[in-house]
Amino acid sequence: MARAIEFASVTEQVALQVAHLEGSGAPQRAYTLAIETFREELERVSISARVAILREERLDEKGRVRSLQARPGLLGVGEVLGSGEEEVDLAVEPVEGLTLLIKGLEGSISALAASPRGTMLRTPDMYMRKLIVGPRARGRIDIDAPVSENIEAIADAMNRRPSEITVAVLDRERHEDLIEEIRKCGTRIQIRPEGDLTPAISVGLRGAELDAVIGIGGAPEGILAAAAIKCLGGEMQAKMWPTLRSQVEKLREFGLDDPERKLTLDDLIRSDEVVFAATGITPGDTLNGVRYFRGGARTHTVVMSTRPRMVRFMDTTHALDSEVRLQGFKL
Repeated sequence: MARAIEFASVTEQVALQVAHLEGSGAPQRAYTLAIETFREELERVSISARVAILREERLDEKGRVRSLQARPGLLGVGEVLGSGEEEVDLAVEPVEGLTLLIKGLEGSISALAASPRGTMLRTPDMYMRKLIVGPRARGRIDIDAPVSENIEAIADAMNRRPSEITVAVLDRERHEDLIEEIRKCGTRIQIRPEGDLTPAISVGLRGAELDAVIGIGGAPEGILAAAAIKCLGGEMQAKMWPTLRSQVEKLREFGLDDPERKLTLDDLIRSDEVVFAATGITPGDTLNGVRYFRGGARTHTVVMSTRPRMVRFMDTTHALDSEVRLQGFKL
């Protein structure tokens, strides 16, 4: 799949647009702008891209389910975009860390992943339990095993003690017991306010400060994380986490009769041909945020693929209007 740079251009354009809303306090406006930009940019890509994965709802501050799209028809699962013949599935994350963005906090990104048509696991927009590690711990984890056993196995694979590894967990009430179990192991924890895709990218990169991601997060983000981990050579195991009977029924419609089934990386994406791209919106550990200057901006993007197996970081300066001709490009 020779479209990696085209996909990177899509996430860059989304980041350039929505980064203006950093600290705006306007989640609906930010998400709508991201979706609109995604759609416009995907229409220009020289492939036939079907949206297979897209988060369409979120919980508000009072725990109520709200549609992320301000109006219907912006972008939906099943839509086919693009102008080419190569058929792919897309997992789209217009803004991971939407709350981080609108509060002016670190760690929001825009991301997408692609694999051949029909190879991404179809899931409802629901929760997924995840266990994600990098290449050195591949083959050593088991999502059905106690947390302490997995931490011991990860530490052993890295020739460290449990107190010398770091695990990322989302800051959610459902994770209170999990966090206590990890603390009993003496392991360091990054308790994150939002987003488990960004730490998944870090886990797969050698030399990063994270060694594992454990816990329950969104299923759409799980598919994107699977794409990144496939490219990076790590391992991911998952289980769906339905909270409603309707979600169990939906899983059956999608071919998952057993909601307790252990899902491997190859279950999540049934192909060895995968592309992943992400651009930083606000500053983060792995990706810098968008930095504006008079007449232009600078973005930081990671794009990776399995064929060829590569990871490329792109530091790009964009001329956004004629002012840059007077000011010059900034290093």
